[in-house]
Amino acid sequence: MTGYRHHGAKVEIRPTQHGFDEELVCEIKSVGNGANFFPHVFRTQLMSWLNVTEKRLPGDEYLVDRMNFEAVRFIERHQKQPFFLYLSHYAVHTILNGKKGLVDKYRAKHPPGKSTRDRCYLCEDAGLQGDADNHWAQDHNPHLAAMLESIDDGVGMIVETLDRLKLADNTIIVFTGDNGGETNVTSNAPLRAGKSSLYEGGIRVPLIVRWPKVVPPSTVCHEPTSNVDFYPTLLACCGVQPDPRQHLDGISILPILKDPRAKLDRDALYWHYPLEKPHFLGGRSSGAIRQGDWKLIESFDTGATELYNLADDPSEQHDLVRQHPQKATGLAKRLADWRRDVGVE
Repeated sequence: MTGYRHHGAKVEIRPTQHGFDEELVCEIKSVGNGANFFPHVFRTQLMSWLNVTEKRLPGDEYLVDRMNFEAVRFIERHQKQPFFLYLSHYAVHTILNGKKGLVDKYRAKHPPGKSTRDRCYLCEDAGLQGDADNHWAQDHNPHLAAMLESIDDGVGMIVETLDRLKLADNTIIVFTGDNGGETNVTSNAPLRAGKSSLYEGGIRVPLIVRWPKVVPPSTVCHEPTSNVDFYPTLLACCGVQPDPRQHLDGISILPILKDPRAKLDRDALYWHYPLEKPHFLGGRSSGAIRQGDWKLIESFDTGATELYNLADDPSEQHDLVRQHPQKATGLAKRLADWRRDVGVE
């Protein structure tokens, strides 16, 4: 949130200063970028990118496995008291780099697609030409599949631990993501575009909630939510009143957790994504608003707007600005008003 001392940040605020009691596996330099195995040193650099200084697993300790291990140990340590565990994997951030056995498994299931890069640092370091190990395969990427399986193993470990300790009925599990997949290594079809974009492929992410006896199992809810809703939701689930000094951007989604047919008392969702220059993955400086099934995207560099009806066009292929100019104007005004109200730059 504040940058890193190793990159020249004058102030660096660690998770423990944000309110966390323990900082188990955390970056101190940058996101993994291929340094997925202990000691998490990228190429010829001299320092680890993470605060992990000792191995705790046998063999070539893999970062996802280590984080899963620490998560289970955390639950075991705190099983007698209320706890909040935030497990935020560095996988599947590029450079994709899975465990060899799993990579071989998925490579055997389906030939990897064409690579989106002619050069791969990890392949070079292994004495291979180009992207011979398929780290940048655009489809059927074996490293992506392998990393996802390792994450899934951890979800299973956590569920099994909660069951074993008889904590499952009183524990809420939330599984979600922060952005859509990177189109260099996957496809978000039928959604348009991916990470860095305000099209649905960039901002629509998985959300799975498990809370026995409260959330009906095997149900699907179609009400849109946002990750800013988690804080007020967890407060409501625990019967804790929010601090009146804090401004809450989100709302509690507890009503739809109890009943997937319920509706939330919210008029619109907003996104704000200002960039000095286009993102290297293709995203542009822009903002967006969604009201019901209508979604408007405004490009900050050109002022152009795009309007889509997600119920009829979830792939955002048909811009309806000309067909519905009043709807577009109204949403653009609401988006501008919201930016002014919250004081964004």
